[in-house]
Amino acid sequence: MGYSYVDEAEMGWSRRMGVAMILLAGLGLTACKGPADQGLVTGGTQAEYRASLDPLIPKLSKHEVEAFDWAVSDLDLGKLHGKYPGASPRKIIRGEVREVLDTYPGKIDALEKAAAEEAPLRTELGKITAPDTEFAIDKNFFGLQPVVMAIVTNGSRYPVSQLKWNAALYLDGADAPVVQTVLTSDFRQNGGLRPGGQFTVRLPVGFVKGDEAWTTLEIRNAAKRRVVLEPVLDSILDFGERAYLADDPVPQIERMKAAIKDAKDFSDI
Repeated sequence: MGYSYVDEAEMGWSRRMGVAMILLAGLGLTACKGPADQGLVTGGTQAEYRASLDPLIPKLSKHEVEAFDWAVSDLDLGKLHGKYPGASPRKIIRGEVREVLDTYPGKIDALEKAAAEEAPLRTELGKITAPDTEFAIDKNFFGLQPVVMAIVTNGSRYPVSQLKWNAALYLDGADAPVVQTVLTSDFRQNGGLRPGGQFTVRLPVGFVKGDEAWTTLEIRNAAKRRVVLEPVLDSILDFGERAYLADDPVPQIERMKAAIKDAKDFSDI
């Protein structure tokens, strides 16, 4: 059966309306794109990148800002452009979420196997302790100098030339430290810390000028101050100044597990 003139005209009008609706829909999608969908200038200078990002920050939700900060925390501008050239904050966030969730579980499995193999060595090195500590704030030419005094005991079977400590300061019986830092013990001038050996050490916090984070009014006025020292296991060196643990996998595992949790939290963006 042939088409009448009216039929053809109506069909043409329908086709034109369909095209118009598609165009309007496309325009609507473009108009609905929010600040998280705006492309960033990643291939230029740092100033150009900031000029493209800074106007968007006030328009993003707090959740989106936290997610973007997390996503770019390990990326300088060159790496960002290499992975996500001209991408929007949302695309960058989604890319990092996908990468973490896809690759980190396998990496954690491999690291946990390495940690299990090194567990006896880690246990032994953990016997290097400094349970007895004192904290003081001295005064010198440059001002206030916080100092940690400790008795270090080598309960392991391994000789030590030097090591680092994670130092945390607790006030008035609180469960959380008010400040933390890393301190170094060097036993080379004293013949090394031998198995079963013990040294009294004085550890300045800060270099010539003391670390002001450890001399705040809160710290100076606390009734009780307690410093906890924990050895950084992969910093412990033998008498040949070689590390017993080339790279401690446990902190890496903890960081990756935290990243997976963050990735899941930000996967709704």
